[in-house]
Amino acid sequence: MNEIELMQIKDFVKDMDKNQRIVYYEQKKKSVGIAVLLSFIIPGAGQMYLGRVGKGIILLLTCWLIIPWIYSIYDAYKSAKDYNAQLYSIIFSKDD
Repeated sequence: MNEIELMQIKDFVKDMDKNQRIVYYEQKKKSVGIAVLLSFIIPGAGQMYLGRVGKGIILLLTCWLIIPWIYSIYDAYKSAKDYNAQLYSIIFSKDD
């Protein structure tokens, strides 16, 4: 997520109670499994699913090399986990 998206989410959730934040988080989070599966089938597709289109295209164009393909799968997993952690941090931050 870029800084603008982070600020928009933070502003959007500032007046929500905890239950509303939980529902919002569940709607916005990305599936780690889907990201990994997409990158396994089409290298770079997991990154595109996470909104990192440029990185996904680079990985797709270099996937004929086995190392970028393997990296694509790992990075999709890590990126989805990072995305969800960052989203959780913004939605449930204590500095409202």
